[in-house]
Amino acid sequence: MDDDEFLRNHWIMYFKYDRKESGSYAKYLLNEKFTAKNTIKGKIDLKEIKVYIDSLAKSVKSWFYLFNPQFSSYSDDTKEWIQKLNRISMSAFPPLFMASMNKCTEEEFVPLFQSAEKFIFLVFRLSQRPSNTKNSHFYRLANSFYFGKEETTIKSVISNINWLTQGESGEGDDYVYHGWFDLGKFQTYIQDQYQRGEGFYSWNGLRYFLFEYELYLQQKANGNQKVKWSDFNKRKKEDTIEHIYPQTATDKCWSTEFNMYNKKERSILLNNLGNLVLLGQSKNSEFQNKCFSFKKKHTNNLNSEVGFYNGAYSEIEVSSFDNWTPKEIEIRGKKMLSFLEKRWNIKFSDWENVNKENILMLDFMKTEIATEK
Repeated sequence: MDDDEFLRNHWIMYFKYDRKESGSYAKYLLNEKFTAKNTIKGKIDLKEIKVYIDSLAKSVKSWFYLFNPQFSSYSDDTKEWIQKLNRISMSAFPPLFMASMNKCTEEEFVPLFQSAEKFIFLVFRLSQRPSNTKNSHFYRLANSFYFGKEETTIKSVISNINWLTQGESGEGDDYVYHGWFDLGKFQTYIQDQYQRGEGFYSWNGLRYFLFEYELYLQQKANGNQKVKWSDFNKRKKEDTIEHIYPQTATDKCWSTEFNMYNKKERSILLNNLGNLVLLGQSKNSEFQNKCFSFKKKHTNNLNSEVGFYNGAYSEIEVSSFDNWTPKEIEIRGKKMLSFLEKRWNIKFSDWENVNKENILMLDFMKTEIATEK
């Protein structure tokens, strides 16, 4: 682990954060704060130095467990929430996490981790806000909480994060929404990604979302984990996320169902959320552009039966479909968006002009059905 990164985050937590000084914490510590001159002049004494050193000693343990929860004595649930934060990237929250682990019990700081994970996913991965959104605020909050300034408690910190995520006040004409989460921005972002040609496949939150969906299906099946994040994350995207309807769909099994749509529409179907599945093991080279029945189950060159049917839980779910047509892509896509609503406690119905159909961009299918009738 990077010592400098730890010292920088501890400095943010321990001293009052100043954006102007954020890149010179070492200069502040060694050249301005803890100097022989300050000691001689009585501006700093042994007691103050000892308090700082004790804080470093306690904090370094919390810092280590924050990135290596498997070595801690925390409960499995706590370890999993810490792992989630490592998977999604902790943004500006590490100083606040470190302060809470120093001062609070698991039961107290886990709700903080949950609120922070929700903020990171909804604000950065869905709303696509700039990565430095509210950074300074969370840095100052860490310092205020660590020293108990202005009666800052773990509950008030959690409430503050929730407010910044989805805060609202008033009713009727006086209603005001204060949150940084904006589902409309996600809809616009996905539409923009389709303009570039890769839709959901180029979404920067896809890998985390698919892994969370896999964990949800695992819990639903009450089964053992089939995919480890460390393995899933280190493999190339094309080896971990499969287009069920393939990128080069030349076989008749695909052309019969998909060639009624133009090239742009087929691209939307190809890179749609419902058409993307997490792979337990790399299968893309084996699947290539084969038919759905082959992808579901086939005998490989070792005379073993393989396919979606005995893969990750996400693959097994896909294998439950009899066929794979645009309709199945829509059905699965909506199901995954319903999971998103439930997992992060949001409602598409709360947002005007935003719905699952618009986000999936499959409205052209209705036009085709109407034409056929």
